[in-house]
Amino acid sequence: MKIFPFATCLLCFVLLFTSCQDAAEPSSSQSAGPFFNLTDYIEGQIFELNKEQPKVQKVISIDGQQEAKVLDSLDYRTELKTFLNSDINRKAWVDKYDVDSIFENSNLKQITYKANTEDLKTQLIHIRYEEGQVSEVYIENRTFSLVADVSQDLHYEAGIGYRLVTTQKTVLSDEQEIEVRVAWK
Repeated sequence: MKIFPFATCLLCFVLLFTSCQDAAEPSSSQSAGPFFNLTDYIEGQIFELNKEQPKVQKVISIDGQQEAKVLDSLDYRTELKTFLNSDINRKAWVDKYDVDSIFENSNLKQITYKANTEDLKTQLIHIRYEEGQVSEVYIENRTFSLVADVSQDLHYEAGIGYRLVTTQKTVLSDEQEIEVRVAWK
């Protein structure tokens, strides 16, 4: 099986999905925002990964058909753009998300932001901490329109890799699931 038709389809889909999103506010205004600064966190991960360029195993699956490759380098800004586009750290949204934090022995263990309205793209952000550092970020994005319904589940594990599962249903096609898994080697 050749990856090019699948990769082209995936690229077109990702560009379509991300081009319809609200532009992120500049980092300086997000730093003062009310929520966890996902943009700053992912930008830091991008910087480190682009500097280190670890070898990766990348697996792309489209409706169960998959291809895996080992790569020497990636453009992590492109790879993690969907995470960047999921940041909710805007003052205007302070009342749009319910926040739940779990502490253990006065240490933050996890924080969850859940949208309290269905019209927001990012419905859930769940952040786990280990020893005071972010260890995992899980995000659920949902977009519904007359043309397409799109669901994205994003999972980033610090030092391990990430997984992106996109399910798309358009008026002219059957439901399609695209999964991208990247693991640092």
